[in-house]
Amino acid sequence: MGIGNSLTTTIREWGVLVMFVVIISVVLLKFKGVSGVTADLNTTIDTFVAAFSEPKNWVTIVIIALIGVAMLGLFNKLKTN
Repeated sequence: MGIGNSLTTTIREWGVLVMFVVIISVVLLKFKGVSGVTADLNTTIDTFVAAFSEPKNWVTIVIIALIGVAMLGLFNKLKTN
């Protein structure tokens, strides 16, 4: 049961991360329609949103997230000892 609970928690965490990225992307794309936004800012927003569509960027995000989770687990283990 421990592995199943851990897997369920991990899937939920990744789901939250994906929802956060999608929401940020939508908000940024909505900023493009606001008056007063320059062409440079529009280009920056397009570049930022397009960066999340690249699979290699998601692999990098996953690796960094795994390192962060491992470090938090190590710190938590050291804290309890």
